[in-house]
Amino acid sequence: MGQDISKIKKNNAPLSEFRKNKLLYEFNTFYDLNKDGVITESDFFMVQEYVCKLNGWAPDSEKYEMTEDLFRSIWKSLKSEADADEDDAVTAEEWVKMWEVLDETLRGGSSALPEWLTTYLWCRFNIYDRTGDGAIDVEEFAYILENFGIPERQSRQCYIMMTLNDTKPLDFAYFCELAIEYYTSDDPSALGNFITGRLNF
Repeated sequence: MGQDISKIKKNNAPLSEFRKNKLLYEFNTFYDLNKDGVITESDFFMVQEYVCKLNGWAPDSEKYEMTEDLFRSIWKSLKSEADADEDDAVTAEEWVKMWEVLDETLRGGSSALPEWLTTYLWCRFNIYDRTGDGAIDVEEFAYILENFGIPERQSRQCYIMMTLNDTKPLDFAYFCELAIEYYTSDDPSALGNFITGRLNF
């Protein structure tokens, strides 16, 4: 499930303020749900519960149990990568530092993202793809992001730009391509910048 990043290695410079802003936006919007400045296992539990509720997955359903297992796995892997002081919490500073270390690894010749991130992207894609047809449509994209506080009109604009006016299907491969671009690109016009539903940073 690892994603090849060879195409964008040329962008792996030390983290710019632009990239830090993108990373911290994701930290604050999609991870730190209780807004206490750190990511903990309880944040992951809150996200998992929220996602299951949005999709109508009951606690005894297969989808619920699969999502619970995935979020537990993602947290365990993320903590091992980012929790430098081993206090069972990931601060914004540790989050950024993790990405700086990842940049060094990529410049050293690695060609895949960390296990926690590839698992997270797979899980996130399937959260958006509510119909399970293998592609995210604009209604699905806007619905999920609106529930994370992102205005519907804004997320729809982002979707139209990412999919080239709805001519390029947002399947898992393209979703990963956009996400990797979001994490690694310093180009303000890169289409991947819109994957979190924000128009500018």
